[in-house]
Amino acid sequence: AKREVIVNEIEQEEVKFQKTVDKGMKELEKMLEHGSVTGEQAFVLFSTYGFPLELTEELIRERGMEVDHQAFEAEYQKHQDLSRTASGGMFKGGLADDSEESTKLHTATHLLHAALRKVLGEHVEQKGSNITPERLRFDFSHPEKMTPEQISTVEGLVNEAIDKDLPISCEDMSVEGARDSGALGFFEDKYKDLGGRINVYQIGTDLESFSKEICGGPHVAKTGELGHFKIKKEEASSAGIRRIKAVLE
Repeated sequence: AKREVIVNEIEQEEVKFQKTVDKGMKELEKMLEHGSVTGEQAFVLFSTYGFPLELTEELIRERGMEVDHQAFEAEYQKHQDLSRTASGGMFKGGLADDSEESTKLHTATHLLHAALRKVLGEHVEQKGSNITPERLRFDFSHPEKMTPEQISTVEGLVNEAIDKDLPISCEDMSVEGARDSGALGFFEDKYKDLGGRINVYQIGTDLESFSKEICGGPHVAKTGELGHFKIKKEEASSAGIRRIKAVLE
């Protein structure tokens, strides 16, 4: 029965992916009707429909056209900067409000991010999050569907951290200090706009740190306040990006 569920999930993802590709092809045809595909448009095909630049190039080369690489790279960099600002907590971690439930789920996203990196590898980076009082949604870089075992292990690590009732502390630091402390974040010129000072939240102690990230908050004081963490769904968000929906019970 478990095998059937997994096979069914894979089939559903394939159908979903095919629909996305079909939509992307229609969008490309519309662009070609205007006689060219700009670097910006090639990036839209990449970010919205998962078309790698190489695929777009191959498809339009058949029509004797080229893509402006510099314009594509400029759009890609802009997108990266936005993602990095978001993952640095500059948008308050994607919280819809400052309710107690949302704050708890925000803290849970930090535990989830750290657990994913421990289980899947350090290529995992937050690519976006959305938090309501009912659930968290977390997008992250990973090339393939997580196995049921991986999901279970990640859940276990998060709940283990909750059971340990780890303290959560916030320290105002310089960009250099945050970098040297090993905090997870992206150290770029944008932080200078904040006067070069950023908040670093640590879950755990210096001796046993579970998570350390640049973040705008808010967070609970101790992980024991969170309750039981449960992953409800793991699915594709776009090419190379996975999405987890989870709750606290």
